[in-house]
Amino acid sequence: MSPRLLLRRLYSTATTTTTAVEAAANTLLQRPLPSIHDWISPQPSHLLSLSLAPYLNTSPPRSTPRTSGDLPAGHHLVYFPPQLPESLLLPDGSDAEQSPGPAWPRRMWVGGSITFCRTAPLRIFDEAVLNERVESVQIKGSKLFVWFERTMCRLPLSATPAIVERRCLVFLQPVTTTTASTVIKSLKPKEKPDFVETFVPSQHLLFRFSALTFNAHRIHYDTPFSRDVEGYLRGNLCHGPLAVAFLLGLLERELMGKGRNIRSFEYKCLAPMYVGEKYRIAGRWKGEGKKCELWAETPEGGFSVRGVAEVE
Repeated sequence: MSPRLLLRRLYSTATTTTTAVEAAANTLLQRPLPSIHDWISPQPSHLLSLSLAPYLNTSPPRSTPRTSGDLPAGHHLVYFPPQLPESLLLPDGSDAEQSPGPAWPRRMWVGGSITFCRTAPLRIFDEAVLNERVESVQIKGSKLFVWFERTMCRLPLSATPAIVERRCLVFLQPVTTTTASTVIKSLKPKEKPDFVETFVPSQHLLFRFSALTFNAHRIHYDTPFSRDVEGYLRGNLCHGPLAVAFLLGLLERELMGKGRNIRSFEYKCLAPMYVGEKYRIAGRWKGEGKKCELWAETPEGGFSVRGVAEVE
């Protein structure tokens, strides 16, 4: 199915469509995105482990990065950074190549999925390439929900991708008084977790993750911008992929030394995570230990992120 045909099918479920929205969606679907080559150096993975360690209650060695082995689940998020000169950054610091246009200056991470190939995984010191495309665009009123497919392959080019990631971003029009004061409905966990950690994400952590991912989006470090321009009255937001790294890191900690690996993870972001507030990340085993529900809880006890991982 071509992206254009998929777009037409999604139009039929959209609440409203306009010529401008349709044109922006078609432009995104036709826009080629550049491939990104990277070398899986030990250092970014090691620095991510050090950054997450106080929150996951782990103790990686400070000065001895791993020099062999598979890349831990979720650590691909700090590789293949966008290869953008400053001229291709938007006023909010985000990536102009992914934007539908100036009418949608705001973006939020909505969810996604990650599939890991355990027969040909990314390993430390591999050379690899990321190929990315706009998979689909869904129109809901004035909002554009854009799905990106990202495949990561070892070089020389492997027939089977090491990692296939799908991520969804929603692009939004400028904030208004109404949108700034919107209350998000809260869904709460109904079952007790099998393992849990409680922590308060710091601004230092957000800065480190922004640096590791070459991410200049101002909602992660510019408090007046987050509050007054984007309408996040509680302050700076944690990165969507940082929440993913937390949850996969928590599950990796539980699997350590057991000869089991994460096969896939599918998740939704249901409420923002803010710097300086208390959160819980938790997991509960399902299906005779073949699946694990993972989630992050807001200070009010509702889901911030919720997903299911498959383990083999």
